[in-house]
Amino acid sequence: MNVGDRRTPRATLTRASGAKRAAGSYAPFTLEQTHGIITLPTSQVRASSANLGWTSLLMSVQRETPFEINAAPTRDHLIVVHLNGPVRVRARIETRTINKFVPAGSIFLWPAGSGFRVGIEQSVDTLHLYIRSEVVDEVATSMGYDSEKTRQLAPRLSESDALLEQLVLEVRHAAGRAVADTLYVEQLALAIAARLIRHNHRRAPVAESAARRGLSSPQMRRIEDYIEATLSEVIPIGRLSAESGLSVSHFVRQFRLATGISPHQFVLRRRVERARCMLTETDEPIAQIALACGFSHQEHLTNIFKRRVGVTPAGFRRYGRH
Repeated sequence: MNVGDRRTPRATLTRASGAKRAAGSYAPFTLEQTHGIITLPTSQVRASSANLGWTSLLMSVQRETPFEINAAPTRDHLIVVHLNGPVRVRARIETRTINKFVPAGSIFLWPAGSGFRVGIEQSVDTLHLYIRSEVVDEVATSMGYDSEKTRQLAPRLSESDALLEQLVLEVRHAAGRAVADTLYVEQLALAIAARLIRHNHRRAPVAESAARRGLSSPQMRRIEDYIEATLSEVIPIGRLSAESGLSVSHFVRQFRLATGISPHQFVLRRRVERARCMLTETDEPIAQIALACGFSHQEHLTNIFKRRVGVTPAGFRRYGRH
C-alpha cells in the first residue's frame, strides 16, 4: 500500500480537546482526546482503559487492518508498540520518514503537538498508550530539564526499547486485572515519563543531583496521617504529593529515598497491617475488613494478604486466636 493509495481507508482528524485539571488531578482520559486511530473502522479493540477512570494514561490493544491516516496534533504523547509482525509501515512526521517492514516489539513515539501520517499494509496487533504531556513535563522538570526546549520529545519510528516496552506491557496487565490500583498506574505513568526523558536526553542535567535527602519528618508525618485517615478509600498520588508540598514526580522520588519503597507499596503495607490487627482484634467478617482496609473485595484482600503474610486471612485469624 502507498500512503497516497485512494483504495485504502483514510481519515483526517481534528485537534483533540485538551484535558482539564480537576480537584488537584487530571480529568479521566477519554477517547476524544486521542488521534482517533483506535476508533477507526479498521481497528478492532480488544482491551481498553477508557472506562477505568485513569487520568494520566489511556491504553488500548487492538487488531489493526490496513489503513492510512493523516493525524492532527494532540496535546498528549502517543506510544505505539507492535505486538506481532512484521508489517510494512509507511510514516512521516516532521522531516522524518520510514517505509519498511517493522518487527514485533517495535516502538513508535508520536510526540504531543506534532501531526503525522502513517499507514500499514498488513494486519497487526498493536498497543497504544497515551500519556499526559503535563506528566512528562513535570517529570522532566523534577529531573532538572526545566526549559521548554529540553522538555520536548523527539519522534521515534520503529525503535527498540526493552525497558519502555516492559513498562507499557505492565500497564496492559494492570488494565486487565480485576482490581486496577490507581496509585500503581499513576506511578507507572511517572516511570514511563522518566524513561522517555532519559532516552531523549542521554546526559543528566547538573541539577538532578540536588535534593537527595528524602522527605522531612514533618512531611512524612503528614503523609502517614493522611494515609491512616483515608486507608479505606482510593488514595490518589496527587493527594499524597500535596501533603508533602512537592510535585508528584518529585514526591515519588523523595518518598522512595525516605522509606526505601514506593508510595504504592507503602500504602499496600499499611492496608495489610490494618487487616492483621482487625483479624485478631475484632469479629468483623473478612469481607467487611477488606473494605475497611481499602481492598475492593474479599478476594482482593485474600490474594494480597497471602502473598505478603504467607497464609489467607481466615488462616491468620485461626492461628492468631489459637
